[in-house]
Amino acid sequence: MLSIKNLTVAFFDNYGQKKEVVKNFSMSLPANKITALVGQSGSGKSVIALSIVKLLKKAQLDGEIIFDNHQNILSLEENELQKIRGKEIGLIFQDPNTALNPLHKIGNQIKEAIKIHHPKISKKDLNKKIINLLKKVELDSLINRLDDYPHQLSGGQKQRVMIAIAIANNPKILIADEPTTSLDVVVQNEILNLLKKLCNQLEITILLISHNQQVVSKLADQIIKIGNEIKHINYRDNVLIDRNNDNKTVLSVKNLSVNFVKKNYINKNINFTLASNENIGVIGESGSGKSTMAMALSGLIKSHGEIIFFDNKNWQKNNFELRKKVQIIFQDPFSSLNPRMIIRDIVSEGLKIHNYNKNQIDEEIEKIFYQLHLSLDFLSRYPHQLSGGQRQRIAIARSIILQPEILILDEPTSALDFATQNEILKLLQDIQKQRKISYIIISHDLEVIAFIANKIAVLRAGEIIEFDAKEKIISSPAHEYTKKLISFYQ
Repeated sequence: MLSIKNLTVAFFDNYGQKKEVVKNFSMSLPANKITALVGQSGSGKSVIALSIVKLLKKAQLDGEIIFDNHQNILSLEENELQKIRGKEIGLIFQDPNTALNPLHKIGNQIKEAIKIHHPKISKKDLNKKIINLLKKVELDSLINRLDDYPHQLSGGQKQRVMIAIAIANNPKILIADEPTTSLDVVVQNEILNLLKKLCNQLEITILLISHNQQVVSKLADQIIKIGNEIKHINYRDNVLIDRNNDNKTVLSVKNLSVNFVKKNYINKNINFTLASNENIGVIGESGSGKSTMAMALSGLIKSHGEIIFFDNKNWQKNNFELRKKVQIIFQDPFSSLNPRMIIRDIVSEGLKIHNYNKNQIDEEIEKIFYQLHLSLDFLSRYPHQLSGGQRQRIAIARSIILQPEILILDEPTSALDFATQNEILKLLQDIQKQRKISYIIISHDLEVIAFIANKIAVLRAGEIIEFDAKEKIISSPAHEYTKKLISFYQ
């Protein structure tokens, strides 16, 4: 169905220097099968995916990409490529938050994908096709919500909308670039099963790109590895950080509630305390309110109840020094990093706000880049010129560089391969050993939580239904919902 022969992809930096990110890569996709391409962050997986549909405008592409046994995609003109993209080859991008237009209703976005290739389709047939698509991707609940915007959907729903758009024109090939990266383990499993179902029902050839070989191993008919060997890490085998006996409370949350208009969940009556040098992990399904709670704790959205930091300081006072002490790492680095700023300006922005001089800024940047194994060459690049994992480490650098006392981490490793995940988590351990810092780590990955947290809060429909020591939550959960989440890792 598709074969790649000796593909080499090169980019040029601001100084005109050429860097090859993919070199002499070859593979073939058998018809009506699922092929998984796995590798570490930065190994070139997404570059290969975008090369197949020739979406890398400023890259130099050499080699051949033969589609349907006769067309070399790399030799096609733009008008010829437009007939293939979205019709013959569908693409599910890594992040639905940036792939879906936030200003357009989901119904209109699905319509657009169909009408581009079928401009004369009748309104009746168009509406019928949209309903059938939603049913195919198991989104019956959205049939009467076509006027909703992407931000009104959960992560799993947005990903299914992306799949609906990708299969709207019955493509021969479907490229899924990290389609489950930001999803909890339950929804992740549902999405992967859906892809398998679509492969069988629609006889589609699927290229599934992932950094997680364990995720795709049960699904793929063949697995192709690129870059270094990928090793799965059992985080529960690691020893937690040694803690001192300082039980000073650094955060007290009392009856925290968040209300959203047109949302099908709210945070309500959340209560917990966080001690110095202590870590709390928060788990729950997509849409359970984890990220909403993180933004409320950071003072980024309005909330009710009390959020008391340190010496009775709270967000309502908008204390300048407090914002330095409490930092957040967002779930999606692509949308949280300013695309118009180079990496140096992004990482140093907080330091400038807090009046660091140029020499101090240069010293702190060099230090944090060394700790995070980031190349100083990245400083002159823009976020889109980095891989997903590299962007995530830049987001972490931006927060850690201010030396906070409380760090809220919202899915900090979801976009990272196992090796990089391990590096980041060990780095967080090292930082905690050096000084008294407390973490609130939010994740859909229980193993990440188990590695770094000593207490776990289980969130469901915006409420904490279970809160206890890590060992007790994992070994003997009290609620059926918690048992369900944990069962996927056993």
